[in-house]
Amino acid sequence: GRDRLMSNTAKKKPTLRRRQTQEKKTMAKETNFEAYSADAQKAFSEQTAQVAARMEDVADFAKGNVDAMIASATKATESMKDIATEMLTFAKSSMDANMAAMKDLSQSKDVSEFVEKQSTLTKSSVENFAKQAQKLNEMTIAAAKECAEPVNARLAAVGDIVKGGVRN
Repeated sequence: GRDRLMSNTAKKKPTLRRRQTQEKKTMAKETNFEAYSADAQKAFSEQTAQVAARMEDVADFAKGNVDAMIASATKATESMKDIATEMLTFAKSSMDANMAAMKDLSQSKDVSEFVEKQSTLTKSSVENFAKQAQKLNEMTIAAAKECAEPVNARLAAVGDIVKGGVRN
């Protein structure tokens, strides 16, 4: 009987020890899970904040692109208005000059005077046309440069982003 009693007692002690060890392991696992869960939640929150910030960057950049296109279109409209005004002014002054020249031609006293006046009128018309064409060419080049400025600035911003620089 005594052996049996000892064997029961001996069995109970390891069982109690095992249970205590198992409880410690379970508590450690729960503590580890809680720590892991807290770390995962923190990492998720940080990643979500970073994604939201990047989305704001993308939205701001897209707004900058739209603003650049609007600025470019506005400059193009203003430039075309100026060019059209210049062309109309030239057309009116040419018409007035031609009317005055026709009146002058009609008052020629002989064919020689008529040919001389017509030659002078032709030369003057060609020179005026060449000057006006040069002026319109310069206005068009200036307009193209002005219209390209906002778009070029956006392209430069893309280059900065690709290089890892500052976002605009």
